[in-house]
Amino acid sequence: MGLVCVALLAVATASAEEQGIDVKSAVPALLKVLTYDVNFDARGVGEFVILVAGEPDKEKAERRRGLMKELETLNVKIKARSVRFVAAELRDEAALQGEVDKTHASAVLAMPGTSPAGVTTISEVSQDNQIYALALEVAMVEQALPLGVTMNGTRPQIVINEKASKGVGARFETTVLKLARVIQ
Repeated sequence: MGLVCVALLAVATASAEEQGIDVKSAVPALLKVLTYDVNFDARGVGEFVILVAGEPDKEKAERRRGLMKELETLNVKIKARSVRFVAAELRDEAALQGEVDKTHASAVLAMPGTSPAGVTTISEVSQDNQIYALALEVAMVEQALPLGVTMNGTRPQIVINEKASKGVGARFETTVLKLARVIQ
């Protein structure tokens, strides 16, 4: 539990693009929280693939490339599972479903700045496939995604959308829920 607190204290702000979240701290913190899902071990073995889903317009595609470069420098594992990040264009539900099927994704990370319609698409595909959906912006968690990170004053805080978490089959341990901002 102490490792979660240390990792979370390193997060800089609420919005990766606009507020300057330290991706190298925020993403490992998000991934560490997943290990506190009581159903995590039942979700498979082997490589943990995270689709980094972003909308296709030129500006957002450029931001996705920048985020992918940062993510590729991370050397993270979830328990004993290696983590691989794969860029995915968020056009519609069918296209995202195709990417999930092709890559055998374990999670989808919504790009900062994703539209509300895009967040809904990620939420629906995640629920259909019982995979995690992650965010670096609290508004996305408030809308529909299970897990994200935000700031509470100068301290980072885990944000868990309880309904969305249940929708993807995640049940977080009480120790994490006590530290998190929980959205009902």
